[in-house]
Amino acid sequence: LLFLFIEKDIERARLLEQEIKQLALPANYRWKVAEGESFEEGFRRHLLDHFVPKGRELPPTFAFIDPFGWTGVPFALVAEILRHGRCEVLINIMYEEINRFLAHPEQPNNFDVLFGTTAWRDALRLEGVARREFIHELYLAQLRRVGGARYVRSFEMRNKKNATDYFLFFATNSRKGIEKMKEAMWKVDESGEFRFSDATNPAQVLLFEKQPNLLELRRQLLVKFAGTTATVDEIEEFVLAETSFRETHYKKRLAELEREGRVVAVDPPRNRRGHSYPDPRLVLRFEPLSDDGQ
Repeated sequence: LLFLFIEKDIERARLLEQEIKQLALPANYRWKVAEGESFEEGFRRHLLDHFVPKGRELPPTFAFIDPFGWTGVPFALVAEILRHGRCEVLINIMYEEINRFLAHPEQPNNFDVLFGTTAWRDALRLEGVARREFIHELYLAQLRRVGGARYVRSFEMRNKKNATDYFLFFATNSRKGIEKMKEAMWKVDESGEFRFSDATNPAQVLLFEKQPNLLELRRQLLVKFAGTTATVDEIEEFVLAETSFRETHYKKRLAELEREGRVVAVDPPRNRRGHSYPDPRLVLRFEPLSDDGQ
C-alpha cells in the first residue's frame, strides 16, 4: 500500500512528515509526502505520469481530495481518475465558501474548472435552499455523466447553526466500493458540532444514526418495485445505488413484506428456508400499491 500525501504548503507538509514518522506502520505500507505541489501537479507527477504513459491502468486508488476552498481541483482530473476502472474518489466540496464567492467577478474561471462546465452560472439567479440543491445536483450529475461513475453518493455536513458547511461526494464503479463506504458512514454517529447525513436525494435526506429508519427503506422498496418483478440482485443494486441504506438492511424488509403477502417469491427452490434470500437470482413479485399509495 502506498500512501501519497499532496500538500502545497511546505511547512504543513514537513509537519505531516514528522507525524507519520512517529507511527508504527506495517512493513507493507509505504508513504510519500509531495510538498510544494498542488493536487493536480502531485497526482499527475507521482501517479498518472508514472503509469499511464506506459500504457497501464492506474493501480486501485482511493483519492481523498480535500482542498482549501475550491481551487486546485479541476473536474477534468477527477473524471480522468474515474476513467480508470479500479479508482474511486471522495471529494470535499466546500459549499459555504463556494456560495459566498459565487458571484465574485474574479472567480468564474475557477468555478468553470471546479465543475467542469459553465452550467454553475445558472445558480447565480437562485438563493437559499434552491441554490444549494442546484450546486449539489450539478456536481453529482457531473460525476455520473462526465466521470462515468456507476455509484455516486453525497454526504452533507452541517455546522452547529444547522447550516450546510460542506458536501462529501463519493464516486466509484465498484459495488464493493459503495458497500464499504456505506458501511463506514453508518458507523459514524452525530457529533456534538455537526449533523451528518446522506444528501444524495434532497427529497430523502437521512441522518446517519445508530438505528436506521427502516420504515423509509420499506417505503422506497414498495414505490420502486410496485407491480413489477425483480431479482434479489436487482433489489440489492437499487438499495446500494439509489438509497441511503446498506445491503445489510433490506432483506428483513423483504421478509416482512413477504409475510404480509405484498411480495411473493416466483418459483422458489423447494429447499428454500423460510423468508430468506441467499440466491441473488431469486425472482420476487411486488403487489401493486393501493389507491392511497400504501
